[in-house]
Amino acid sequence: MKAEIISVGTELLLGQITDTNRPYIARALHDMGIESYHQSIVGGNAADILTTLRLAAHRSDLIILIGGLGPAVDDLTKQVVSQFINSSLIPDTEALRKLKKWHDAVDVEMADNNYRQVLFLEQGKPLKNDFGFAVGSFYQSNDGPDFLLMPGPPWEMVPMFDHYVVPLLERQYLHGQVLNSLVMRYFGIGESRLSQLISDLMISQTNPTMTTDAKKHEVTIRLTSKASSEAIAENLNQKAAAKINTLVGDYFYGYGAHNSLEKVVANLLEENQQTIAMTEVFTRGLVQSTLQNALSQTETLAGGFNGMSALLDLTDDEIELSGDNGAQLVSRLAQLTQQRLGADIGLAILAETPESNGQHDYVNEKVWFGLVSHQERLLVTSQSFAKDHQDNVEDAIFVALDLIRRHLSQQNLVDRA
Repeated sequence: MKAEIISVGTELLLGQITDTNRPYIARALHDMGIESYHQSIVGGNAADILTTLRLAAHRSDLIILIGGLGPAVDDLTKQVVSQFINSSLIPDTEALRKLKKWHDAVDVEMADNNYRQVLFLEQGKPLKNDFGFAVGSFYQSNDGPDFLLMPGPPWEMVPMFDHYVVPLLERQYLHGQVLNSLVMRYFGIGESRLSQLISDLMISQTNPTMTTDAKKHEVTIRLTSKASSEAIAENLNQKAAAKINTLVGDYFYGYGAHNSLEKVVANLLEENQQTIAMTEVFTRGLVQSTLQNALSQTETLAGGFNGMSALLDLTDDEIELSGDNGAQLVSRLAQLTQQRLGADIGLAILAETPESNGQHDYVNEKVWFGLVSHQERLLVTSQSFAKDHQDNVEDAIFVALDLIRRHLSQQNLVDRA
């Protein structure tokens, strides 16, 4: 089974927007075991789309087109495919009702071209759009490739693909097998190091498959298993996950494609009914604001300081931070923060004087992190960053979040790998 992915849109060709849809679908096809050797971008021109379809039809069993399903005059994907396979376009009754209802609700007369959005390929299957009006289409042919048409906006395409397309492709092409995916998230280790540590598993494992993905501040592993039932497939993933974490579990922080380090920390704080106060000399309140966005209980944050306010009990000599007194100073600062704001946990972050490495605006900054709890559990660590200052600050935010997580989970500190 070979699939080809085609993104349609002149704005993609001009670089006005970044195409995130093709990589998203390509990863999913790989997880399903559907081969995909060709991907392309074509502008919203009927002749160009038709030429691209002719080429794809000679080499692929499933042609996936993304974009060009809207009401504009250059939204021509379904019209060109309709011409190519000699199939009429018909309206989806449910989608048309939704479209009319929306226009009635906002008291706006519906333009005639809006009707184009609810059309799909006759003898095909309409695909519901939960976040827009453009209906998708899945069409199976007896003497040529199958066609899958989806809208271009990612906030419409991704839910349609996840909720409706994946189960459909499983039924049609996976011969009754169920697909189950599990995403594992890691912080403090790079993709190359993680891949090296689990390389034997990745080479020998066939079901589930394992893929790694480097994000800006973390690495994820996606496990994808096939089985005759959801329960069996899920069990295969869980067994593989356990094997992986015997090797790299020190850096594991959670599961889920839409999870994040700040969400995990927020949940731990709320589950343990812990409050936290911070003095962020280096990160200037950004750890607190990042965490605040993930919290459901605002009282969890007991407040904090963005400067040296909490250091008033220290002498001028003590405020001068160096490699000799960094651990001592950040520890005392964390203790003062926790005591003055009456929190269960006190966190402090400050840096030594940065040094330029002579490459553009890159600076070497050694940052100290200190955490103390009312139970007198003290964690102190430092890390050197060597990017531009803003990137260093961003990296420090996540080191701080991981420090909080390790405290709440009763985990030891580990060296960055």
